[in-house]
Amino acid sequence: MQRWLALAIIILTIQPAYAETWDEHNKSGLAALHDGNYSEAEKQFAICRRQAEKSGARYGNFATTLLNQGLLYDKKDNLDESEKDYKEALAIYEKSYGKDAIQVSNALNGLADLYRHKKRYAEAVPLYLRAKQIREKVAPDHPDFADTLNGLADVYRKTGKNGEAAVVYTKVLDIRKKAFGANHPKTAKSLENLASAYSDSGKLDMAEPVYENLVTTRESIGGPEDPKVAQALEDLAAVQTKNGKFKKAESRYKRALAIREKNAKASPAELASCLNGYAQLLRKTGLNDEASKLEARAKKLGGK
Repeated sequence: MQRWLALAIIILTIQPAYAETWDEHNKSGLAALHDGNYSEAEKQFAICRRQAEKSGARYGNFATTLLNQGLLYDKKDNLDESEKDYKEALAIYEKSYGKDAIQVSNALNGLADLYRHKKRYAEAVPLYLRAKQIREKVAPDHPDFADTLNGLADVYRKTGKNGEAAVVYTKVLDIRKKAFGANHPKTAKSLENLASAYSDSGKLDMAEPVYENLVTTRESIGGPEDPKVAQALEDLAAVQTKNGKFKKAESRYKRALAIREKNAKASPAELASCLNGYAQLLRKTGLNDEASKLEARAKKLGGK
């Protein structure tokens, strides 16, 4: 009797390790997806799907699994499978909650992201606009709304609508500042996008202070020698060069060059690009000999 009781206790102790829940597999799948381990993520989501199918409730764990698989296949560059999963999730949510439900916006946004990544911009825009309309009504200050706006603005930029993109990026920046604070990677990315949109639309006086803000933000996040600080400095210097502010531009290039040289072994291409940008400035100020030296260094590093 005692022997069977001990065996039962052992079985009960071991069982949970083999009877993992949908939540646990989903968590493992998302972690693998975040780490770039797509094969493991696919394995975990497949288990999630089988478990969710047994429940019969399509609008719950099953639809969530479809969204996760849609994102996974997007990252794996599998358009057909990603599109299929997103569209199935969208149909389930529309049928279960109605066309204006927040769950619907999640599927719309995922499908729009997929089309944007595949450069199918004409198909992405109406999906983003639908997701925007839903999310704006339900949670206008939520980071998810900012993500929808950001995707829409990216499409505007890719299709040459930099002025429209800048307006939307401004809204994204405002939401992300409130949600994450001024010194957060997503806030920094929003500053970068906004400044770039201004620059590409020829609004140099508007781009310059945003790039200045970006430099400060990048320093706060990664420290003064972070390569991302160097990139922000180079972008700022390029704008100042176009705007005829040569002394300011030179000081930014010098700072950026010092950072790039410290990371030369790991990133020679970035150093070459910085040298060439600095050389272009020097030529504008008549310092052709100094520019030639920088260009020669860049050429040795593989730069054009």
